[in-house]
Amino acid sequence: MKISVTVRLDRPLTEAAEIARRAEELGFSGVWVADHYFHRDATGALALMAAATNQVTLGTAVTSPLLRHPALLASTAASLTEVSDGRFILGLGAGGYEFGSELGIPIRRPLGLTRETVNIVRSLANGTTTVEGDTFAVTGAGLRFQASAAPVYLAARGPKMLRLAGEVSDGVITHGLSAAHIRFVTDQLDAAESGRRPQVVLMLDVQVDNDRDRAVDALRGRCLTMAGGSYADELIEIYGLDPDAVARLRAAVRSGDRATATALVTDDMVDAFAIGGSPAHLADRLSELDDLAVDEVILSTDGGDLDSATNNLTELAKAVIR
Repeated sequence: MKISVTVRLDRPLTEAAEIARRAEELGFSGVWVADHYFHRDATGALALMAAATNQVTLGTAVTSPLLRHPALLASTAASLTEVSDGRFILGLGAGGYEFGSELGIPIRRPLGLTRETVNIVRSLANGTTTVEGDTFAVTGAGLRFQASAAPVYLAARGPKMLRLAGEVSDGVITHGLSAAHIRFVTDQLDAAESGRRPQVVLMLDVQVDNDRDRAVDALRGRCLTMAGGSYADELIEIYGLDPDAVARLRAAVRSGDRATATALVTDDMVDAFAIGGSPAHLADRLSELDDLAVDEVILSTDGGDLDSATNNLTELAKAVIR
């Protein structure tokens, strides 16, 4: 199982690239960045990271075609594949409920727009495309430079998006650490009957601390979106959570009262989406995921300045890199 990390772009891009270099030195397999519209640009960060590293894979976890048109995503993916010598992975997701409130962008037909995006990105890289979709349209002769197609991973939680990932993607990026959830994911991927199994990638927050209670407390605020966001109600039981507790958390998240919402994140919610505790506990939990045929984990640690981020990665590497 590959063990990768995220680098947050709430810091200067040159500093983010330096953290990526240090992550590679520590033995992590990949570095992923979120393409968030209120942080620094993900494509610039990844280009600098490509120049600063030699071996790690580099990916978006994730970017949305509602922020960057699929034609631009095709150019971006091909360019980053070029500068990284084939190490780039395009992670795609339609977007979350915050798009509507923060950007005024409604998310309609997420399955259809995601399918259209994958088709456009791959077709343009291969030389030609004409797509007249319900969301996107492209007519042209492909990218105007020689391009190699990057792997495409889809962010997916619900059964329909997971089945689409099984049909059209090279990998799926999802959340949820229970054995029941991982079986659910693989069952949906297999239901696509594509004849191949996309990579199963879990994204989760971690907190290394010998004081288990303190680690869990530190993770509550970082699990708000995972536990209290928009996802199919059928997943609540699969995650091993209490429906009433999730309903209360969802209401608090949507009210904008972060302090109240954080207090409603239960220990079970933290354990469903994150790992907090001693180095031995982290190692044991990751070993369990490996046994469940997870292909890669993307671990997120606390932020902080360059020294703090490096220290967090170093302690994490000591716990989980073998």
